[in-house]
Amino acid sequence: MDDGIAWLDDELGRDGYSLTLVKGVTPETLAGYLGARPGTLLDPDSTPGVLEFFHGAGSSKLPDWAMVGEAAGGWSFALETPEAGHRDDRLAPGRDLRARHTVVDILDTTMDPPAVTVTVDGETEWMMREYGTDDIGHPVSRRLVAEAGFLAYPHGVFRDDASEDTGMSDVYRILGDHYGLSLPRTAVRENRLPHVFTEPRTLLHTDARCPACGETRMLPYGDGTEEPRLVCVYYKVRDVPGHPPQGCPGEVTSAVRGEPNPKYENLRLPGAS
Repeated sequence: MDDGIAWLDDELGRDGYSLTLVKGVTPETLAGYLGARPGTLLDPDSTPGVLEFFHGAGSSKLPDWAMVGEAAGGWSFALETPEAGHRDDRLAPGRDLRARHTVVDILDTTMDPPAVTVTVDGETEWMMREYGTDDIGHPVSRRLVAEAGFLAYPHGVFRDDASEDTGMSDVYRILGDHYGLSLPRTAVRENRLPHVFTEPRTLLHTDARCPACGETRMLPYGDGTEEPRLVCVYYKVRDVPGHPPQGCPGEVTSAVRGEPNPKYENLRLPGAS
């Protein structure tokens, strides 16, 4: 597999996407982190109708889903819509794959410049926003200056504003070289990889505030297999005025109510439910 990832901007950038690459896990494990139930991957090569079901008319009414697969060098990846990564359940304890793995996130909404974040064991190693990065000494940043026409300043490395080229193809090429990233271009372009639903089947709500700090936003806990439980959105935030110094410990169990996710009523493909 030697397709690299330099082609992402040309092939996927027109419609927008969220790409998550994780080192050292299987596609099935990655799907679980994203919210999928075990054993629910649907392979287009063995399940008739999968491609039309996910990509045909009416697919916008389906729950959030991901296309997952193996990448080179022990990486797995998931390709989703830009909106999927912003769900509250992705932020909850038990789902934070970035706390224990090497993860490369690429988010292209088509409305804002693509954002790239590399996380290693919970720490951000490299980041690009608005075609620039403040990680001046990182090898990727140095190569952007040496090979891709990016300009180095004391406060960061940025794309040459005089250039009409966004430079993202070079960013992806150099990023792929440095971290050993390569995706199966044809399989991704033709969507011929396993698909899986990641959106929660039960939506949890609470009318209660956080009992520790009064916050109104509560997150579902874990993978949904345990007793319904919501934790404070500040559970892992450190040193924020008005919140406990090691993250807010507040959680709610007795006031939690769940309701079936109505999007799952739209499933009509054998094996998808």
